[in-house]
Amino acid sequence: MTLAVVTDSAACLPPELARNHGIDVVPLHVIDDDVAPTTARPSVAELAAAYTAALNRADEVLAVHIASVLSGTIDNARLAAQELAAGGRSITVLDSGVSGGALGLAVLAAGEAGDARRGAARARECAARSRTFFLVDDLAGLRRGGRVDRTTALMGGALGIRPVLAMSAAGITVAETVRGAARARRHLVAQAVRAAGGTRLSGPRPPLEPVRLAVHYGDDPARGRQLENDVTEAMARAGALVESVMRSPVDAAHRVHLGPGALGVAVVPWPGRGR
Repeated sequence: MTLAVVTDSAACLPPELARNHGIDVVPLHVIDDDVAPTTARPSVAELAAAYTAALNRADEVLAVHIASVLSGTIDNARLAAQELAAGGRSITVLDSGVSGGALGLAVLAAGEAGDARRGAARARECAARSRTFFLVDDLAGLRRGGRVDRTTALMGGALGIRPVLAMSAAGITVAETVRGAARARRHLVAQAVRAAGGTRLSGPRPPLEPVRLAVHYGDDPARGRQLENDVTEAMARAGALVESVMRSPVDAAHRVHLGPGALGVAVVPWPGRGR
């Protein structure tokens, strides 16, 4: 039994990493208009084509997509799977409940499984237990897209206030608020360290299990490298067991909502290979 895994560009997987793991990525779309760019889900036809291509090289296909609270992609994915099922082809479709690196790492975990059932279980576990924290320079894009409420958007406009945002299956929430960009970065790192098993940035405390990290940035790769360095150094000081770090820019659709200065860290406890 062979398994092929399909996801969407919200996973922010580096292209070479996706190719090396045999993962097919369907792009989310950016639509430019006269006011501000918007985003659109992949069409049913695009998803069906991706699933068909995957079925041509594997016995089973597992499609793991961006959270339904952020995008309607999962609705079109299910329609595409239903069309193919009418022809006798079976695709397992999973709403990951997450986005960004949490989705990307869940997809990589699924790809390590031998069949769709175990792949879905691994992806579901990784996604459900992941923690994602991020910063944006301006909350206007998230507000326009309905990703944050008016109260949160106004908070971001207050003088010097920088909310550290968190992503979960329920949507985007405020993890904490701080003053100043530099302090916000430090708190972003601290949130990630605590999610990996540390209680503070000093005083080693061995975590219960290894984690994998995803570090994301907007338009500036240097900021992404610096954030990766800051996070890995803080994790080491806190005694966290980091198995790997995936660094990548946010995809074009994410950039519409997050802006060019976004920074984010996803922390994913890693399931054993036998699970």
